[in-house]
Amino acid sequence: MRTALLAALCVALPVSFAYAEEPIEIVEGGAASANAVSIERMSFATPEIKIKVGDSVTWTNNDDIAHNVHFRQGPAKGNPKAQGKMLSKGETYTVKFGVAGEYSYLCTPHPMMKGKVIVE
Repeated sequence: MRTALLAALCVALPVSFAYAEEPIEIVEGGAASANAVSIERMSFATPEIKIKVGDSVTWTNNDDIAHNVHFRQGPAKGNPKAQGKMLSKGETYTVKFGVAGEYSYLCTPHPMMKGKVIVE
């Protein structure tokens, strides 16, 4: 009986974890979200933004030099998707947030540039 229960549990557990929501999902080639953060003059123009679970945020680099978004604190910390690509002038980066929490981020080459997404 114990063996049958253990076997059933081993089969059921991976399935239940497969449906867990990812903290962040990179949205490739999609339309820009209504929640926008402009990158300009070596700063994130909106340093803090509040959104709902399931919403997205789009960063647009309006600066002459490249920047990125790197989540260093919060639910995405340590996630392989936590460091975004470098954005040249005019490029965008959109992230969908699937887990509530505070996502602190910075620009990797310019760590004085900081921001936060609060997901409720």
